[in-house]
Amino acid sequence: MSTAQPAWVLSRQSYGDSGMLVEFFSAELGRCGAVVRGAHRRKRGGSLASLLQPFHPLLITFAGRSELKTLRSAEAPRPGYLLRGDALMSGLYLNELLVRSLPRMDVSPSLFLAYGQAIESLYEGAGEESLRRFELVLLSELGYRVAWDSDELREPIRAEAHYRFEVDRGFCISEGSAPKSGGDRLLPGVHIIRLGQWWEGADTLGNEELALLKGITRVAVSQLTGGRAIRTREVFKDLKSLGKGA
Repeated sequence: MSTAQPAWVLSRQSYGDSGMLVEFFSAELGRCGAVVRGAHRRKRGGSLASLLQPFHPLLITFAGRSELKTLRSAEAPRPGYLLRGDALMSGLYLNELLVRSLPRMDVSPSLFLAYGQAIESLYEGAGEESLRRFELVLLSELGYRVAWDSDELREPIRAEAHYRFEVDRGFCISEGSAPKSGGDRLLPGVHIIRLGQWWEGADTLGNEELALLKGITRVAVSQLTGGRAIRTREVFKDLKSLGKGA
């Protein structure tokens, strides 16, 4: 493959004396692995290892017909995004989620676009909505879509009603009239309708709607990953706990 294509680095590890194995997310091949030979050798302008960093938009070319490619060239068309703190942990979460859930060579222009938008939003300090949208696009790519306009019985969502969300059933109407706390929290129909409008391109969400959306995507992503905890999320929780105890 000789034409340069946009790509991001998801993960990397050493390979041999001076090489690397890099997991890329590319526009034309989706998630794919590549051998980078001589990555740590110093060249004019620096080594490839210094260029192949997460959250740096790249233009790359591959060689090889097997699933594992060989990187032929890489360049940075513009500066990368230097994420720090919470934004860095969120970016690493996105990368881990892609590596663990997206099949290799599964091309999705919408997912590639959503990833880039999420990274840019994290850099600008406003990434919450982009994170949630990315999760929903990924779920859709893997065959799961949230039906925002109807419940499990295919009845329209009612603004005055309350619902539970179950991954296998969707929104299930509840006999209760008020939200509960904790894991049994009910979702007001008016907020579900608002989330559906946001998904279709309406304006930004409020804090309560964002919190409800995060709960929905967390449940769905957990099932997507087979109930295994995302390591980045667990590390993030530990760091938060240490910070509170300091």
